Amino acid sequence: MNVELPFLAEGIEGGDVIQLLVREGDHVTEGQSLIELETDKATVPVPTPVAGTVLRLLVQQGDHVKVGQALVELDGAESETKKAPTSSSAKPTKPSAQQTPPTAEEGRANAEQSPDQRQAQSNAARAEPEKSSVQEKTGAIHPPAAGGAIPAPPSVRRLARELGVDLSQVKGTEAGGRITADDVKAFVRERTKHGTAPGAGGNVFSTSYGSERREPISSIRRKIAATMTQAWTTIPHVHQFQDADITDLMALHKRYAPEFKKKGATLTLSSLFLKAIVHALKLYPQLNATIDLTNGEIVYKDYYNIGVAVDTPAGLIVPVVHQVDQKDLLQISMELADLAERTRKREVTLEELRGATFTLSNMGGIGAGPFLPIINPPQVGILGVGKARMTPVYRDGQFVPRRVLQLCVAYDHRLVDGAIGARFTNEIVKVLEDFQGMFLGL
Repeated sequence: MNVELPFLAEGIEGGDVIQLLVREGDHVTEGQSLIELETDKATVPVPTPVAGTVLRLLVQQGDHVKVGQALVELDGAESETKKAPTSSSAKPTKPSAQQTPPTAEEGRANAEQSPDQRQAQSNAARAEPEKSSVQEKTGAIHPPAAGGAIPAPPSVRRLARELGVDLSQVKGTEAGGRITADDVKAFVRERTKHGTAPGAGGNVFSTSYGSERREPISSIRRKIAATMTQAWTTIPHVHQFQDADITDLMALHKRYAPEFKKKGATLTLSSLFLKAIVHALKLYPQLNATIDLTNGEIVYKDYYNIGVAVDTPAGLIVPVVHQVDQKDLLQISMELADLAERTRKREVTLEELRGATFTLSNMGGIGAGPFLPIINPPQVGILGVGKARMTPVYRDGQFVPRRVLQLCVAYDHRLVDGAIGARFTNEIVKVLEDFQGMFLGL
C-alpha cells in the first residue's frame, strides 16, 4: 500500500521534504514518523497509519509534495495479520525457509535439555536479530546506505539549511557518523577558505555579467509570495499614518521593566502595543472582522487573537497570541517571548500559527522607519510600527525634545471606511500616549 500525505491543517496544501526518517527495508510501527515536512507555517513530522516494511521511497529530500501525494510504498500486511486469531487453536503456519523443522537428533537433544537451557537459547535467538537491528540504526558496524537518512538532529538540519549546506557532503565526527553543529560550521569555514559557492554542484552559472547562483524556492517563501500577491491585488488598501508621543510610555517601560525581569519576563513595546490594539478593536469591531463574499456576510469576531510578525532565517512567520484580552501584561510578555524564540527555531505548532484576527508588525527593533504594511488575508487590518525618534515638539511656547513614534494602520476599504480607520488609529495613539488612562477607563 502507498502512504499518502494526509490533510495537515486548513490552508496547508503541502510542503517540502526536509528529512527522510526511514530507509527502504526498514520496519515501521503504526504512528512512526516517515518524513519531516516543512510547510509554509511550521515543520511537522508525517507518521504512518499502519505498521509494515518500507518497500520503496517515493519522495526524496528537497521534493515538494502536496496533500494526497504518495510518500512511501509500504508492505502493510502486518496490520492485517494483527487482526487474525492468535490463539493456540489457530492453524499452525508453515515453517519458513529460515526456520526448518528440527532433525530427529536435534529433537532428542532438545528433549534432554532442561527448561532453563531451552529458555536461554530462545532468548539468545531473539537477541541476535535485535542486536543486528540496533547496529544498523546506530551505524556501529554499517554506515548509512547511499541515499538513506543522514544522521543529524533537527537543530543541525535547520542550521545547515540556513547556511546553504548539503549535509550529504558533511562528514560527521560523532559515533555512527552523526553530524553535529560544529561539523557543519567547520564545513562552511573550509568551503569559504576555498571560495566555493553555497550552490556549487550544478547551481552556479556563468553569464557575461558574472556568476549566478540558483536555489529552489522554499515552501514558506512560495506561500509568502502567493499570499502577498493575493493581498495586494484583491484588497483595496488604505494606509493611515499617525504620530504618537511615547515619551511617557518609555518612562513607564523603564520603571516597570526591572520588575518584569524579576519574574522571568521581558517587558517589550510589542507587549504594550498588543494591549493598545485590543482596546481599539473593542471600540471599532469592523477591524476585528472578516468578509465572507461567498455568503454575503461580515463575520465579527468576539475574540482577540493578535498575530505578531517575526523575522526568521527562513522568512517572515506570524505566530499568534490567543485571547489577548484575557491576559495581563506579564502573561503577554512571557508568551510573546516564548513564541518568538520557538518561531525562529521553527518549533511552533500549527495551532500557534492560526486564528489571528489582526496583526502587528513591529520593525522598530531593527531600526526601520515608517512603512506600508500589507494586510494578511482574511484579516482586514494590520498595524505597522517603525523606530521612535527624538523630535522637537512645540509645547507651552517652546520646543521640547519628545520621543515620537510614527504608526501606520492598513485597513481593507471594502469593510472599513476612512473615518472608522482614522478613529481606530487615533484610539491607538491615545492609549500609547496615556497608557495608564486606559486601565482607569479614561
